[in-house]
Amino acid sequence: MGLVNRFFLFLYALAGVVLALGTAVVFLQLVPEHYLRELYDGAMGQWDIVAGTAAAVFLLSVHFLVYSLMGSAKKAHEEKEVILIHSAAGDVKVAVDAVKNMIEKVTRMTSGVRDAKIRVRAEKTSGVDSFVKIGIHIVIGQEQNVAEVSDTIRASVRQHLEQTVGVKDFALDIAVDDISNAAVTKKQRVV
Repeated sequence: MGLVNRFFLFLYALAGVVLALGTAVVFLQLVPEHYLRELYDGAMGQWDIVAGTAAAVFLLSVHFLVYSLMGSAKKAHEEKEVILIHSAAGDVKVAVDAVKNMIEKVTRMTSGVRDAKIRVRAEKTSGVDSFVKIGIHIVIGQEQNVAEVSDTIRASVRQHLEQTVGVKDFALDIAVDDISNAAVTKKQRVV
């Protein structure tokens, strides 16, 4: 959702809050009835402002309805992000999620890694293949050397990407989010 639509949504939500509070004030009789009647008569005397406000709210409602329907239609037709690899036999599309899952397994199997979060993005370049950017955020144990663990992860990821996927040109950033002294727990993933 763009900045303009967020602003319109803010105004629309604000109008809804004001309307809800106004309704609560009327039904709880927090304001004297003669004051509400004067307010109503004054608003009806300026029907052009009331009509303009009603038209704006109606148009915003229609806009958000159309936007929500178009957004779901776009998502249905969008292709998942893929890494494009050219080979002698033709083009191969590898899902970014598949590469992410492989890198996550390799990273979690590295000694000393307690937790790992992986981000993979494929960017189209002027060259033949997609350029892959990989971000790995890890939590390691106190007993491990940060440099050794990151070197091991780099080597393992490079080996798996080259052998399994055929990607040789990629950027790999490793960030250590925490150094933990908690006991190592190996979680089995359900596939």
